Amino acid sequence: MFSFIKYNTLLALCTLYFVLCTFHSKSSTLSVRILSDLKVTSVIISPLFGEYNIYADGKIIARDTNSTNVFSLTILGNDSIKLKSFEKTIGTFLNVKFVGKQYPNSFKIKSVVPNGKMRSYDDHVEISVQNQTLKIINNVDIEHYVAGVVECESGSKTTSEYYKLQSILCRTYALSHVRRHETEGFELCDQVHCQAYYNKTNDAEIINAVADTKGLVITDSDLNLITAAFHSNCGGETVNSEDVWALPTTYLKSVKDTFCLKQPHAHWQRKIATEDWMSYLSLKHKYPVEDSSSFNNAVSFPQDGGREIYFTDKNLKIPLKIIRADWQLKSTYFSIEQRSDSVIFNGRGYGHGVGLCQEGAMQMAKLGYSYKDIIHFYYKDVHLVDLSELSFFREK
Repeated sequence: MFSFIKYNTLLALCTLYFVLCTFHSKSSTLSVRILSDLKVTSVIISPLFGEYNIYADGKIIARDTNSTNVFSLTILGNDSIKLKSFEKTIGTFLNVKFVGKQYPNSFKIKSVVPNGKMRSYDDHVEISVQNQTLKIINNVDIEHYVAGVVECESGSKTTSEYYKLQSILCRTYALSHVRRHETEGFELCDQVHCQAYYNKTNDAEIINAVADTKGLVITDSDLNLITAAFHSNCGGETVNSEDVWALPTTYLKSVKDTFCLKQPHAHWQRKIATEDWMSYLSLKHKYPVEDSSSFNNAVSFPQDGGREIYFTDKNLKIPLKIIRADWQLKSTYFSIEQRSDSVIFNGRGYGHGVGLCQEGAMQMAKLGYSYKDIIHFYYKDVHLVDLSELSFFREK
């Protein structure tokens, strides 16, 4: 038994080492598609800080461009990009890269068609055409990326300790999903499908929190990077991963959480006409609404003793996650009561309920809990691993 456990631990270490060494071999950068929610056909780009060299189809075409230089890039035909400065048309190319000459450097970019707002990002940008849309890739240092995500996911006016926590979650999530868009020619996108990433951050507290936790990731007991799931508010109890995604894990287990109960998204309410509710149950789930006891169950559904997974009646079990999705409810943690000709959904929490509860974690940080305390409260049997500590593998 000892040899088997030792072998599995070694195998997990080697797997983690392979993933992280592959990542480090690319100088710790990520390729993130930005403006991915728009069908962009024209943009303007300008250096914001530092100087950039511009490469087109592999050849350098401009050196030492800075914030005084503005360029437009517009789709021409099916696969070409027309590159212009204010003074002249530079040429037509298949691929254009803006590469920072030194560290740090940043650029700003604005979608012209369709019209979008100005955004700014760290490091480098590469642009090509894919499916008659500009494919815009930010080649960004992972710590710069993490800082941008933390601001999008956490907002402002929270504590430094919470920013440290969110930095570790974002870094872990990014590395564990780094091959998500591999077949599309990049690693991550800027939408919540991966992680929200809409700008570089200028918040000094976030930047310091990312620096203080540089390289830290979370692994499970077998040293695999965890799926660092989080949501807004659990309503007092988180959910097992298998109850939402049908994928059991050792670390995403239900936790009683009192820290989030007085936070902004702890409670919600939704009113639905009784006739509409019964029609939905009958048509979609073949629920026996004509039966008096079943009718009473449908208009009186308590979740007071803890979170349920199913809406049940006799032999019928309807997953609450389906009801939530169909009615676009804030969570599956709701009770139902009848009031006149309507049913009232009295809900708790906001989000899927798996993993870390953000509002609960924020409150824990305000109360003085460390980011390590918070991680071990919401994720069971996990370890914090510093990527730099794996360097000894490379030395052997």
